[in-house]
Amino acid sequence: MINTLIVGLGNIGFKFDKKNIKKQITHASAIYFHKKFKLVGGVDKKKKILKEFSNIYNVPVFNNLRKSLSETNAQLIIFAYQPSLSDIERVYSNKNVKFILVEKPFLKSVPYTRTLLNKLKKKNIGITINFQRNFSLKYLKLINQIKKGIIGNKFKIYCYYSNNFFNNGVHFLNLITSFLKDIKNIDLIGNKDENLHIKFKNGDVYFFKVSNNKYNNNSMLVFGDKGKIEITSRPEKCTIFKPVRDSKYENYFILKKIRSFSLENKFVQKSVLDNIYDSINGYKKLIFDEKKLFNYINIINKIKLS
Repeated sequence: MINTLIVGLGNIGFKFDKKNIKKQITHASAIYFHKKFKLVGGVDKKKKILKEFSNIYNVPVFNNLRKSLSETNAQLIIFAYQPSLSDIERVYSNKNVKFILVEKPFLKSVPYTRTLLNKLKKKNIGITINFQRNFSLKYLKLINQIKKGIIGNKFKIYCYYSNNFFNNGVHFLNLITSFLKDIKNIDLIGNKDENLHIKFKNGDVYFFKVSNNKYNNNSMLVFGDKGKIEITSRPEKCTIFKPVRDSKYENYFILKKIRSFSLENKFVQKSVLDNIYDSINGYKKLIFDEKKLFNYINIINKIKLS
């Protein structure tokens, strides 16, 4: 059993778990039902959240990271928010910790990241960012198909996201950097800090913020020179289109749907935990590419949003 501590309980997760714990959508519920992990505590600054979390899971709760580390013997630390560098340093200095999972991107310094990764390697501690699509076999298969040219090799990509770029837009950015290489330029579109144009060697990507509301409204269109892919959320689905001859107009083509399939992962956090368990026990390496991470950090550093 891997003792697991969640740092940052938020205002959403524990409320969802009150009525939907068996759906295993949150970190806490996924750990609670996983046979190889044990939830040993939660950390947050708000007393009300701590009380409710303790009632749901019957585990110790803390308002201080240092105290939680000394009293829980946690081996896996999950940061459900963007931790400070001092938080990360405090965690990897603890002798019990074997792996760190960060929900959102937090590092913006390539030199510091290299130093941090070297320190973690020496201590045999793993770390990754919780981009869930990195742990989905369905997405990995789709990315592989795109790399092999299912819709061509030159791309125009349009991403529509709600709320905040560094909460929602970055997930698309992570997915895109799996098959687009060598960033060339980043510009704001129409002097609006929500909309971006990122030019890569083999394609152009446009991010458009469509809403400030809290509901999820995310989708992505990937145009290649040999077809199109649509990715939608709620439900998460992929549709692939290929060109066929137009029956009415000679020498013209239309895009026809050839395949549609679900990208949903019912227990998405379980896939993440399974990979972490294997990584801790040396069965296989977690999906983690340092070169890709540094490329991602360079992109984040160039995106200046207010």
